[in-house]
Amino acid sequence: MGARSKGRKLLGVTLPTLAVAGGVGALGYLRNRWQRQKLFGPDRYPDTDSDPSALGLEVEDRLFSSDSGVELHGWWIPRRRALGTVLYCHGSSGSIVHRVEELAALARLRVNLFAFDYRGYGRSTGEPSEAGLFRDARAAWDHLVEELDVQPEEMLLFGHSLGGAVAIDCALDRPAAGLVIESSFTQVRDMARASHPGLPLHLVARNQFRSIHKVGRLTLPKLFIHGGSDERVPPALGRRLYEAAAEPKELYLVPGAGHNDVYLHGGLRYLRRISRFRSRCLRAAGRPDSHGV
Repeated sequence: MGARSKGRKLLGVTLPTLAVAGGVGALGYLRNRWQRQKLFGPDRYPDTDSDPSALGLEVEDRLFSSDSGVELHGWWIPRRRALGTVLYCHGSSGSIVHRVEELAALARLRVNLFAFDYRGYGRSTGEPSEAGLFRDARAAWDHLVEELDVQPEEMLLFGHSLGGAVAIDCALDRPAAGLVIESSFTQVRDMARASHPGLPLHLVARNQFRSIHKVGRLTLPKLFIHGGSDERVPPALGRRLYEAAAEPKELYLVPGAGHNDVYLHGGLRYLRRISRFRSRCLRAAGRPDSHGV
């Protein structure tokens, strides 16, 4: 066989292979892009007129590093004679400026608050991803402990929605007094089935946020909160996540509450429930247990 014939034969084999590989690569690119658009909805900071001081919150801007040169931004909201510290992990959209009202409600618990933006959100650099968000929560925990002298046994991890998955993952190797999971879900695939029944599951294969496979390994006290009329995350998924969790655990359903207004519908009862949970966590860690609400 001549060199020209061998060349034609080689091209006949390699070009289709490259075409298939290119198609797979393009599919992967489109899948990843689609998932980022569906899972992550970051806004840059500032993009609203939300003013923390208008709600009585005196915030201190904190800048700290995650990994690979990613710089994160957070708000440290100290409280005199605080009964613990809450590390707050927000949901998939917006930034911390969209959580001002909820942070103001949580501040009534007489706790220090630390809310931060994941990579790509607010003033934080980088691009969001599942692994990246997990690393960012650990960096926030490290910043609290190493730079702000917060003791892990006085800390509550608090995660809302997607932030619940982030907080659960953080608790795997960062100790805390307790874990509060609000309006969260079991895993991304279950969310996809609930919201898009006909969606091919390979489109949601990259970012999984498999909380249901992690909560059974967590032995710290856990409080699961969910709105009874949550229009975004079905309450059934919140209950399944609770049922998969190891003891000790509690479930608190707020009648009539949707996805983002649990604290409004719950009102004082909501704050008292978290306050009692916080007190039990602190007592178990040998810390003061006076109620803050």
